[in-house]
Amino acid sequence: MTSILKSNSSVGGLAMGTARVLVRGTRGSEARILPEAMDCERERLRSLIAGSSSPDIFSAHLEMLDDPLLLETIENNIAEGMAPREAVEAAAEGIAAMLSGCGDDYMAARADDVRDVCRGIVESLCGDSSNQFADIPDDSVLVAEELFPSDTARMDFSKVRALVTRKGSVTSHVCIIARSRGVPVVLGVDIDAIKDGDYLLVDGGRAEVRINPAEKETETFRKGIGNDNTVPEEIRRLVRESGIRIFANAGSVEDIKEAIAGGAEGIGLFRTEFLFMDRNGLPSEEEQYRIYRQAVEACEGRPITIRTMDIGGDKAVPGLDIPKEDNPFLGMRAIRISLSRPELFKAQIRAILRASAYGTVRIMLPMITRVDEVTAAKALVSECMEGLKASGTPFDNDIKVGIMVETPAAVLVSDLLAQEVDFFSIGTNDLTQYVMAADRGNSSVSYLYNPLDPAVARAVGMVVEAAGKVGIPVGVCGEAAADAKAMEFFCRTGVDSLSLASPSISGLTT
Repeated sequence: MTSILKSNSSVGGLAMGTARVLVRGTRGSEARILPEAMDCERERLRSLIAGSSSPDIFSAHLEMLDDPLLLETIENNIAEGMAPREAVEAAAEGIAAMLSGCGDDYMAARADDVRDVCRGIVESLCGDSSNQFADIPDDSVLVAEELFPSDTARMDFSKVRALVTRKGSVTSHVCIIARSRGVPVVLGVDIDAIKDGDYLLVDGGRAEVRINPAEKETETFRKGIGNDNTVPEEIRRLVRESGIRIFANAGSVEDIKEAIAGGAEGIGLFRTEFLFMDRNGLPSEEEQYRIYRQAVEACEGRPITIRTMDIGGDKAVPGLDIPKEDNPFLGMRAIRISLSRPELFKAQIRAILRASAYGTVRIMLPMITRVDEVTAAKALVSECMEGLKASGTPFDNDIKVGIMVETPAAVLVSDLLAQEVDFFSIGTNDLTQYVMAADRGNSSVSYLYNPLDPAVARAVGMVVEAAGKVGIPVGVCGEAAADAKAMEFFCRTGVDSLSLASPSISGLTT
């Protein structure tokens, strides 16, 4: 009889494959360090850390390896007689506990980075630095206690069909990468019930894992996979008849290339926050310009909407030195940071304007709640235009400026905002969260997080109506844009475009 493991946390999709259970190194009977060997072990540790600047390690992790607190804590533990492995693990847990207990979401997330970095140090110290991901066979379902950010850099997603873990969050880096690759994930599973080599059916939509199913059940599931990424024909027909354009969400130039190759008509959301995060300093105008130009050129003439820095909340930027906030999701983030740091904002705007000379570019402002935020931002855009004109720098003088509609406040004044902007883009992720007062990362209230709830649906309707009265287009760029039921609702409501993750586009363009 098939064993079924259920969860309430997952990233949708169907997949099947052979379980590959990842086993992290376990604490061994490593001998404590003799006094005469102390200096030797310290040097070995320093050499190991100095040589850990692998291109596979995220910049935040590299920064952590240079943190004197980490190294000093480990060295102090060794000086007290701890074995190297014990010293590193104790340092990791001590620093992670300090970060987790500070009451800040961003710092709590950094606690996982500390554990991740120290896990790599331990593996190297103990001669267990082999890459468990290097020899993964085709059609594998990775099963682990937890997956870390650096794991994704070592993972060959062409061989991975699904991820199953005991710990983790759907908003983690691992899940974001998996979603962009079309790989389903089921979290919060009792993985003790899974053995290496078991055959698994993973249903991300239902958040369940089936272990060693019968042949008939497997065959039925396989047919479902064939249809999993295909939007029902009646919805595809409705999309075609309604004239809705299909764009893609992207967070890198590579994402853009993949989306265009997959049939996207353009990029409806190009996220820029990756340029600001996980680094010591802030990106220069020139660095931003180079990336934006590459992004525009990758679109090969198709339109691209570049969102200005949507940082703050769960996307903190150390270089900005923003004071700790009790509720960062309702604090200094996105447009509020941009307007409070005009020179930083203008550097980004100038970079986007310069890139606009190479294609069709739109500027999108995130987290808008008031009309004066838009007028202030547009004034800074105009100032940047005048400066570029004076210097003879080419740019699109008719560039469109629009906003993300993702707050109840923006919905309620959408009729006023529509008179100030060239387009709307509805961010259903945050809009649903704020309208329903339900944290989208909290599984306890996940039953409330429904983008088709009547309250959210009415909010969308108000935005579309306001846009229609002044003749500006309105799109949807949240996760709900890829949901077949939501697509039908958006089509019938009068939305002009949908912007989806690349794996979801093929169901509409093939």
